[in-house]
Amino acid sequence: ELEESTMGGTEAVRLLPPMPWDPYVEGLPDMPWEGAIQSLADQTGFATDQLRYTSCLLVAIPIGFIFRAVTTDPYSRKTEGERAAAVASRHTLSMVVGLSFMVFAFGYEIAHALFSSTVAFLLMKVVPGKHVHIWVSIWAMGYMSLSHIYRQIVAYGSWTIDFTTPQLLLTQKMMNIAFALHDSSRKDADLNDEQRKRKINKPLTFTEYYGYIFCMHTLLAGPSADYTEYIMWIDGSKLAGQQHSPLMAVLKKILCAAFCLFMFIGLGASWDVGALGQQDWISKHAWWWVIIYNQVALCMGRHRYYFAWVLSDAACNAAGFGFNGVTASGAAKWDAVLNIRYLDVEAATNFRAAMTGWNIATSNWLRRCVYERVPSAYATFASFTMSAIWHGFYPGYYLTFLSSALFNETAKVLRRHIRPRVIPSKDAEKGPVAFLYHFASTCVTMMSLNYLGHPFNVQSLDKAMVLWSYWKMAPHVIAIVLFLVVPAFLPNKRPASAKKTN
Repeated sequence: ELEESTMGGTEAVRLLPPMPWDPYVEGLPDMPWEGAIQSLADQTGFATDQLRYTSCLLVAIPIGFIFRAVTTDPYSRKTEGERAAAVASRHTLSMVVGLSFMVFAFGYEIAHALFSSTVAFLLMKVVPGKHVHIWVSIWAMGYMSLSHIYRQIVAYGSWTIDFTTPQLLLTQKMMNIAFALHDSSRKDADLNDEQRKRKINKPLTFTEYYGYIFCMHTLLAGPSADYTEYIMWIDGSKLAGQQHSPLMAVLKKILCAAFCLFMFIGLGASWDVGALGQQDWISKHAWWWVIIYNQVALCMGRHRYYFAWVLSDAACNAAGFGFNGVTASGAAKWDAVLNIRYLDVEAATNFRAAMTGWNIATSNWLRRCVYERVPSAYATFASFTMSAIWHGFYPGYYLTFLSSALFNETAKVLRRHIRPRVIPSKDAEKGPVAFLYHFASTCVTMMSLNYLGHPFNVQSLDKAMVLWSYWKMAPHVIAIVLFLVVPAFLPNKRPASAKKTN
């Protein structure tokens, strides 16, 4: 069976014959709402998986307001028993609503989330803290990898939203908890400040664990906030009794989500990313149009992710999740669980800013569970490799992420060796030379990101190489030459103290 994709115009192809369990799965009765969803899909032209998934993201916002209104703030309770009861009820409600979303969006596929998370829960109970992060990581990433492989077998090239979407987030959450437990077994002197703050001294209880794992607002599109951030929302200690309304923050983010939807569906419909993977299309157009098309198509495509992330962030804020203190003027900040800093990505002045502004929770997870855990010489490569494996096994993912590691290291070299010569002081930041430097840096960064993002979107090796071969791999060659040559001819002019704090 061929299924039209929602991106790139590619078709999903089943690579192997039907599996032995297929008759049993197909024999399961439909969920009661499937008929209504199919009717709506026929009327709107949207796929049923998109309708179910988006419906949950939208419904989560009013549910967030209801959650905050009907649950008792544990921080305001006077006795320990009252606080414990209020915390438990919040955990339970968060879990129940999250599981309901999973059933509605993915039906029987919820079994994957329940099984994988339960095995991880048992591992955290029985494995000593010294090794728990290893066992849970192997289990979580192993299950995620097998899920990706199965999906590629039964629906190669498909962009259908299935159980692997929340499984990506569950993998992060399971590893977040495991590494926090592991840190509690290490010497305090060996931890950095963040690890001391986020370590968990004992395995979580049933309600703590599943409340976090199936948190209704971070389950479908993230962000997979750290457990410390989650529990400070649940027990009320983040707001600490303050009465700050998230209404304006939520409305702003709904408007932003509407803008992102318009960019992806309204404007993006005319800029098919898949065209860049077609030799016939490339050969018919001038080089300057290929460049422009690459920039616009990739930019439009990113807005599909922004839409989901911003809606999820709005739902978190509606429930009081994401409060991050107040400004100097006393205005509440609701950016503790952001998953995207739009201008940091779409107007990035350097590669690092773009990487840390995109899918922030995943960047934090990679930093806490990979980058800070391996020797510094291999940290960048290990992080990008883990990111590629976490996403799946399409060749395009590895072309994108491993090449990004190269470009990221080259960007570091340029910043260390060239920037101090162009902008030698803080006063120089305000001059015309600095402006031109930042403008050129933004242009190069964005062109690099869109060049590197192409394989991720088309997935297959042959389609990825259509665009890269068109440019004779010149950006890669330039990146390698700059990485090797610049340090040799332009020694680092920064003082040692600056190097240490970078």
